[in-house]
Amino acid sequence: MKSLVRLVAAFLLLVPIAVAAEDASLDFVVIQPGQPGDPLSAQPVMNALADYLHSRLCDVELAGRYYNRTEEALEALASDAPRWGIVSLGFFIEQGQGLSLEPIASTRPDGEEQERLYLLVAADGADDWRQLAGTVAGTALFQQHAAARLLFDAAPEELPFALEGTFHPLRSLRQLLRGELAGVVVDRPQFQALQDLPLFQQVKTLHASKDLPTAPVVWFGKPTEAAQRLITVLQDMADDPQAAGLLTLLQNQGFGPADASLKDYWEEQP
Repeated sequence: MKSLVRLVAAFLLLVPIAVAAEDASLDFVVIQPGQPGDPLSAQPVMNALADYLHSRLCDVELAGRYYNRTEEALEALASDAPRWGIVSLGFFIEQGQGLSLEPIASTRPDGEEQERLYLLVAADGADDWRQLAGTVAGTALFQQHAAARLLFDAAPEELPFALEGTFHPLRSLRQLLRGELAGVVVDRPQFQALQDLPLFQQVKTLHASKDLPTAPVVWFGKPTEAAQRLITVLQDMADDPQAAGLLTLLQNQGFGPADASLKDYWEEQP
């Protein structure tokens, strides 16, 4: 009996060690298909985020990776899954269920709590998106099924035009004005930035989505205690002067609670 008691006691002592080891690393990934850059050029920003989080979670090691191409991201995740990440809304909608992504927080691009997509056409162009023919380009269109549902409540094959992902929204806008594209889809930050350009006066908003969730912060699988510690640090960043420069690099003004409606979008996929 004494041997059994000692065995049980030893096991109980090992449990906290195992849990601590599980949460000793919070490696992460940022997946934003269509956004500028590449994994190599974005690595310094990933390192800066990892260093900042490590300074607030002193007993945790972190390393981050960045992907702006869906195929490369999925290939990397298949061989080396991180603990958490920041992913685009389109990626979450199309891949979140299969990857068991659990939303734990939300981003605040330009300080906004919601996202929106806009379909721009030439100022003298069609007055109804159903009249468009040709190609519509946009950074959000690398996830075609998600974008088509969010903007038009339809599948891509049901639209009278083709959707095409692009890494160059400004170039696409110039192509639109030359008649080479039927339309351009931009997100809220891009829409706001374009308003300061002279060529914005030559286009009009033909259609816009409803207010949408911003890019979520997700946990891979069931969140652990470490997830809550991470959430607290992320949500405190907006009030931390030492995080100001990092948030600028991330094109984000802070983090908020997870959007409760995110998983509802999974059901909208064909």
